[in-house]
Amino acid sequence: MKKIIFLLLMSVFISYSQEISTSTYTPRSYSETMSIPMALKQKYDENQKYLYALKKWVIELKAQIQEPTYLSRLNGEYSILTSMENEDLARASKILNQTEIEISEIIADYNKFILKQKSEQPTPLTSQVDFVDQGIQAYKGKRFSDAILSFSKAIDNEPDNTDIIFYRALAKSEIGDRYGAINDYNKILLFEGKVTPLNYKFSTVYNNKAYCLVQLGNYIEALPLVQKALNLDETEWYIWDTRAEIYLNLGELDKCIFDCTKAIKLKANGNSYLVRGMAYIKKGEKVKGCQDLSIAGELGEDIAYEKINANCNKKSK
Repeated sequence: MKKIIFLLLMSVFISYSQEISTSTYTPRSYSETMSIPMALKQKYDENQKYLYALKKWVIELKAQIQEPTYLSRLNGEYSILTSMENEDLARASKILNQTEIEISEIIADYNKFILKQKSEQPTPLTSQVDFVDQGIQAYKGKRFSDAILSFSKAIDNEPDNTDIIFYRALAKSEIGDRYGAINDYNKILLFEGKVTPLNYKFSTVYNNKAYCLVQLGNYIEALPLVQKALNLDETEWYIWDTRAEIYLNLGELDKCIFDCTKAIKLKANGNSYLVRGMAYIKKGEKVKGCQDLSIAGELGEDIAYEKINANCNKKSK
């Protein structure tokens, strides 16, 4: 029995030897032999850069995220990346991709968390500042209706903020709402002696209320208000100018000229020259009056040229 097994083995060996002797195997070149390890080396280098980029990303995120839950999740991903440094990175593409997806999900979850927190918070102070800023920008852009709306929203939050009420009064005056402006100025005057304004003076409030009345033709009612303004402050040209305009309409021409001159000495302005020019003309001093009207035109008062055509260009009889 043992002999039979030996003979069988010998026959197999002989047959195998014959096959080897007839093989047509062609040896591979060096580049062909090294192609597989070189490809693995290239993949290793790529994944190593990928890993370091992910680690850097996590470090940057950890500096921005303060919430412990999301920091913990980032730390977990960072630990996975660190542990991979000593592994076969050539075959780590799938894990690296999964890690990148996990980090992206952490960011998305954190952003949702922040948005939810913001939606649950009460209206912050910055929103109030935004209303005021929006109103000021609209006022500067001569969008007075928008300005009034923004200031009104701000006043809803701070009903006793006289600075915002003052801004709204200015916008109402510009749009022609004289009574609305007067109402706002009256609200401010209730706080006289109780608040310290940041953006106006009480002398200006009295003056502006007086000027609204002037534009409504209520000169007698306006006069004591502008007098109160001058008692508080004689250094503002526009207060003297307001009283001069009242005196012009009341026929007090010398007083008008005196107040206009005071205003011009404080600041050369078109309206004071316009009012003084008309006072001179009404007094019969046409040359002085027309000279003042000309200067008013030079300073931007377009109506001065209408007054010149009506009063200075007629031939004397």
